[in-house]
Amino acid sequence: MEKRGISKLDLKRRNRMQILCVIRESGPISRVDVASALEITRAAVTIITNEMIEEGVLVEIGEAPVNTEKLQKGRRKILIDINVNSRFALGATVDEKEVSIGLTNLNSEILDKASMVIDDRTTSKDIINYIIKTSNEMVENSALTKDKILGLGVGVVPSMWGKLKIFYKDGVLDFTNFIDKLSGGLDFEIHCGNAIGLMALASNDFRTQNGYQTNQAFIHNGNQVNLAIINKNELSPDYISYTSTIEKYIVCPNGKQYEGYPNGSVKAELSRTAMLNSFYEIFSKDKTPVLYELTEGDKTKIDTDKVFMALMRGEEAVKNVVDDIIAKYTVLINNLAISHFAKRIVLHNFKLNEKQFDYVKREMIRLVSEEIADRVVLSKLEGKNNFLGGCALIIQDNFYVRGGMQ
Repeated sequence: MEKRGISKLDLKRRNRMQILCVIRESGPISRVDVASALEITRAAVTIITNEMIEEGVLVEIGEAPVNTEKLQKGRRKILIDINVNSRFALGATVDEKEVSIGLTNLNSEILDKASMVIDDRTTSKDIINYIIKTSNEMVENSALTKDKILGLGVGVVPSMWGKLKIFYKDGVLDFTNFIDKLSGGLDFEIHCGNAIGLMALASNDFRTQNGYQTNQAFIHNGNQVNLAIINKNELSPDYISYTSTIEKYIVCPNGKQYEGYPNGSVKAELSRTAMLNSFYEIFSKDKTPVLYELTEGDKTKIDTDKVFMALMRGEEAVKNVVDDIIAKYTVLINNLAISHFAKRIVLHNFKLNEKQFDYVKREMIRLVSEEIADRVVLSKLEGKNNFLGGCALIIQDNFYVRGGMQ
């Protein structure tokens, strides 16, 4: 009879991975508290963490602060933390308008970054050559040795999959052709994924709140509307590939039509094209004189800033459209928060400044509640920092999953 079991190396890697995840969620922590969280012996934790300290993966940062209300006898606890400069990650993200590339440490602190504007004329070869050239330059300029680089993580938004020859194979995204082309000019490991899920990971707050992991919904506004769900610090499998299913959500029963989607869907009501069309329908010198003046009579110049400028100057027709869009997004956000137990809703690529976002939040409070509105935040990944999604992938796969082992 064949005997099967976990190898010693796999067990060691798993134990180290669990320790790293506990530290990531808790912050600086003592060995005793790590043992308690993982329900393994203190002796085992001490042996493993001492080895990780010798390797430079972990670092001791000093004694735990004194709690005057719970004074304990004996030695104070020594806190350990992840050495965020023990490894470094390259990341790249390809979206409809830009290729962004960067180099970070394990805490996503940026050492270097660059970007290239793209359009319909940009070829897949242009994009691949730029990623290869820029990645090699960043590593060379950093003076880091190869063993310090975890690899390159690349995220590609769904609307760019066709251009880069990324297709489904047996129900799973197949990046083989894309990776092969990148590998021809790069001398380190390359991992790829749906950029929406990867940017959601990069936006996630892994720290536990009151001892609990929290869920997050990540909404990306682009040529497509995309959604990714982080469930207890893990990217929900359903949203690894099929992030655009959110476009079939209904936000306005019996609302606008779009072929292949239910009436009043996100696609018909809240896609970038749909929202622009809502303003085009009211745009005229008579109905929207302020917006007409701001755009010099050219509706193609309508953007978020000009819309809000017109709204703040009392343009009632513009305000009505803006409030209608916010109302539909509020329906969507409220339903996502409730159905996914999401304590945080991240809006990415909405291009709102602080004043504009405050207006949106006030409307949400009026429509639902302050408790729901307070969950909504703007993404820290905007434009040139989108590459952090790629960094998050390679850090997760080649550092945490491997237990910090090379």
